Amino acid sequence: MTIKENDTSSQQSEDRAALILAIYGRGIAIVMMLLGLRHWAVILGLTQSSVGSFEAMTTDWKLATMHLAVVDLVAAVGLWQRVAWGNVVWIYAALAVVAMHTLFIGVFGSDTLIVVFHSVTLAVYLMLYILERRVLAGPGKKKA
Repeated sequence: MTIKENDTSSQQSEDRAALILAIYGRGIAIVMMLLGLRHWAVILGLTQSSVGSFEAMTTDWKLATMHLAVVDLVAAVGLWQRVAWGNVVWIYAALAVVAMHTLFIGVFGSDTLIVVFHSVTLAVYLMLYILERRVLAGPGKKKA
């Protein structure tokens, strides 16, 4: 294998890893947008959440719903644009929801489905991120 062929296959691997991570981020952006819009539908009275209508919610639930209505949509925009702050806001939003339904189970109750969803998506993202970094720092490349 010549150096040129090696560089070409290395570049293809880098491009593929970046593309996979970008597609994953865009997919998560769509899901976050839908979650944010669901929160807004609850706030506007178009639908009810698992605890009832927005007016009947406790103050804790109202604050969490309003917070997630904004944060989920901001995360969706950031993930779609593929900017670094989008990942940060998404990770924050996912961890906030996981904390709500695990650490504060007495206040917000248990929602196993959403906890598993956010945990799995975060784990897959971490795996894809590590794989992309490994490809970028592949054999024969200088580490910065």
